[in-house]
Amino acid sequence: MVTTSQLLARALGLLLCAQICSGTGELRLVDGGSRCAGRVEVKHEGQWGTVCSYNFMWDVHGAAVICRQLGCGTVARASLYTAFGAGAGRIWLQPFFCRGTETALHNCPHYGWGQHFCGHNWDIGVTCSDAVELRLVNGGGPCAGRVEVKLRGQWGTVADHEWDVEDAEVVCQQLGCGSAKSAYDWTRFGKGSGPIHLAVVDCHGNESALWDCAIKGWGSYNGTHGQDVGVACQGFVQLAGGNGTCSGRVEVRQGRSWATLCEAHMDLNAAHVICKELGCGAALAVTGAARFGAGAGPIWDGGFECAGNESLLSACNRRLPHGQGCTHANDAGVVCSPYTGFRLANGSTACTGRVELEVRGTWGSLCDAGWDVPDAQVLCHHLRCGSATSVPRGGYFGTGSGPLWRDTFHCSGTESHLGECPATVLGIPACSPGRAAAVNCSGGAEPLRLVDGESRCDGRLEVALHGAWGRVLEQQWDASGASVVCRQLRCGVAQKAYTAPILGPGSSPVGLSGLRCMGTEARLAQCNTTLPSTTPAGRAEEAAVVCSGSRRVRLASGPGRCAGRVEVYVRGAWSRICEDAWDLSDAAVVCRQLGCGMALAAPSSAQYGQGSGPLWLGAGGCSGAEATLWECPAPAPAPAPGQSGCKQGTGAAVICSELTDLRLVGDSSCTGRLEVFYNGTWGSVCANGTSPATAAVVCRQLGCGAGGRLHSAPTTSQGSGPAWLAWVHCGPGTESLWHCLSAPWHLQPCDSLGDAHVTCDREPGDTRGTPMPATATGCPDGAACTGAPRSSVAGAEAMPVPTILCIVLGTLLCLALGALATQAWCALARQRGPGRAADAISEAVYEELDYTLTPEYQEVPSGSGSPSEGSATKLPYYTSDSVEASSPGTAPDTPALPRHDPPDGYDDAAAMLDPGEAAAPGPSDGGVSKVEELGGSRPSQSPLEPPGDTIDAPASAPRDAGYDDVGVSSPSMLL
Repeated sequence: MVTTSQLLARALGLLLCAQICSGTGELRLVDGGSRCAGRVEVKHEGQWGTVCSYNFMWDVHGAAVICRQLGCGTVARASLYTAFGAGAGRIWLQPFFCRGTETALHNCPHYGWGQHFCGHNWDIGVTCSDAVELRLVNGGGPCAGRVEVKLRGQWGTVADHEWDVEDAEVVCQQLGCGSAKSAYDWTRFGKGSGPIHLAVVDCHGNESALWDCAIKGWGSYNGTHGQDVGVACQGFVQLAGGNGTCSGRVEVRQGRSWATLCEAHMDLNAAHVICKELGCGAALAVTGAARFGAGAGPIWDGGFECAGNESLLSACNRRLPHGQGCTHANDAGVVCSPYTGFRLANGSTACTGRVELEVRGTWGSLCDAGWDVPDAQVLCHHLRCGSATSVPRGGYFGTGSGPLWRDTFHCSGTESHLGECPATVLGIPACSPGRAAAVNCSGGAEPLRLVDGESRCDGRLEVALHGAWGRVLEQQWDASGASVVCRQLRCGVAQKAYTAPILGPGSSPVGLSGLRCMGTEARLAQCNTTLPSTTPAGRAEEAAVVCSGSRRVRLASGPGRCAGRVEVYVRGAWSRICEDAWDLSDAAVVCRQLGCGMALAAPSSAQYGQGSGPLWLGAGGCSGAEATLWECPAPAPAPAPGQSGCKQGTGAAVICSELTDLRLVGDSSCTGRLEVFYNGTWGSVCANGTSPATAAVVCRQLGCGAGGRLHSAPTTSQGSGPAWLAWVHCGPGTESLWHCLSAPWHLQPCDSLGDAHVTCDREPGDTRGTPMPATATGCPDGAACTGAPRSSVAGAEAMPVPTILCIVLGTLLCLALGALATQAWCALARQRGPGRAADAISEAVYEELDYTLTPEYQEVPSGSGSPSEGSATKLPYYTSDSVEASSPGTAPDTPALPRHDPPDGYDDAAAMLDPGEAAAPGPSDGGVSKVEELGGSRPSQSPLEPPGDTIDAPASAPRDAGYDDVGVSSPSMLL
């Protein structure tokens, strides 16, 4: 008979041999679709062989060693039961109890090369994080849609009939989309096609990746897609304080709140990424807090280094903070174009045709009702088609097949992009069929341009050479050269010739230097120039110009673009206007120039502040009939030295009739009657013809959540003001109420439905439904940090030295106490005599056995609901992942059932069998996993399960702390 000491000596010998004989075999993963997933194989003595292990010896720590050794990231799943098929030939290793810190798999404890006690049916597999991808599809953007996972090179869905916001939170954080807004079933984003890769996912919400959650079923499974899941994320970035989702103050998700960004940390590349993530067009400008107001709450520490081609801001690298700390007075804003594309269709050339716009992925023709020459000039220059030669009648180039957009632009003609022009939609009359806008452009793109200015008529000069844009150095740059540039660009006369510092190595290459013009040339090519190959030493300035065509006017610090303090862009700077000679006639010119209707008032600086910046004395004295402010009488005389020249103030202001605003009048600012401000008066919106989606648009615009409900109120409870609008139709995804279609603005009575009322999902400042953010990501809120270390598998960190000392000392103390107890027992036995000592030992043994096997009454619900009595203990709940059921006589106390599992006594297998058909006995009879509910039962084949495949245990330590391996043959007992 082999004694315990002999078994221990033999095991120690094998361990010693394993360490002495361990080789340096190569490692690979096969049959998994990539180098980072598959069955584990090692190469020893020139031959490849598999690796097998029992489930109680193999877990995520061993899999972490393999993923790290292959450079494949962290563990997504540690598999047993031949998940990637059984191998053939040699079994080289049987590792056990890896710590997770080993540098190679053969450094884990094992029984020696070629020594094993398991067969190919126990071959292990690993799926590393670099082999798994995650995406959201069919949701209109990267942060909403049906959840899909890529395994073995193929995309598949995730099925779960109890998918909740904690599961969705992990998906959103992993994708860099902020926190989860909602978790959906298949009805929101449709059913997928192909395989089902993951089934029954249970997350706590703080996991760093979806595959770190408890997953009952790893596919692929073939079955119906009636339980596919979807997610809508709040997004990592938003634009707040503007009229819609495409303009406003930049805010990023930080924990459970939104944090602003400093203007000094925001550039145009980051703005392009933000606009793209929000589904808007090109980034038009980066502004300061004066445009959209100062934010509140935290300020993001640092910025983002973006190349401009990223799809999400969170994918950009973090920029460390520099300089002085930011305040909310330095909050950054971004203006994006709401239009994602422009083109000319059905013309004889690319520069003639019907005007078409793309709005959030939908192309349509533009109505010609408000189309004019300045609008056409902007479009021709933007399309690099020269200037507008004519604006034909509506429908000249056909009507097209898409929608007919009613957008009315108010361009001055010098904007570089149609999205920069103010546009109105709400209240514009319906467009007659066949009236699509048209334009004929000259067709020749100018070989020069002005960039980084307020319009296409001011900024740094660049020229086109050999298919690329090049800079012009400031050598001999003067007003004569500037005059030629303004003339060629049709931007009026030169107001200022200046030099700008070179932006750096990332800017355009040098195209020209030594530019010498007489000032009378028609084109810049007629001037004398040189073509340097490199930047001359000591030269750090570029040629720049301000043309008179860059003059613009805006209204600042007001509630909208049609009310505020008057500011003019003159000679390359935004300037203020004196109040001294400012009256309603001057205000009327500004309102007409901006396309804002009539002037209602010319308030003093007390209403919108006096502002800052230089003072322009060229305003005042208008008759009211002028088309632009520049046509008014000559500038006033210059002030005396030391005087500002303004007696009353520097904040001349305007309120125009087209100023629009909205509010909800009721119990709170997020619930009540919908009212709009128009023509200087608040009025209601009739419920008749108003679409339900209008409520969601209003709520988003007011900061009252992402959704809301529209309902009507009887005429007896309507407001006291006029009813301005009816038949307001907002579609899903419309960015603001001002971009919705409606009947024209006019006074109208509402029908029996009365005024429209809106109840939003959330009150101001309410954070209900906002889940806690994930905390396990390497960088805050999912941002990618430069040089950030990859987090290792939980539990694989090196154990601290004090912990090791405590374990050693605790072990020694237990041994000492055991020795003292043995001595005391022996002394007692000697006092009682030999016979009594033996009896005492026997009694102690029988008492212990009796204690273990004494029947006890337990309420174990059966199928009929009646309790069973006399069982030794309640059997634990095992899913089909269990290797072998424990003996009833040695079973531990029942562990807590997983959240997704059925209640005690529920027998799904029996319910799935035909009447009269008995369930096959087996170790898994005690319960049924949630995967079976998706389309089948064990041991019957599930529709979600491929033939011959089984569902593996999740890549984490077993939750059942009471696992009993008595029924499994231990290799150490076979020595």
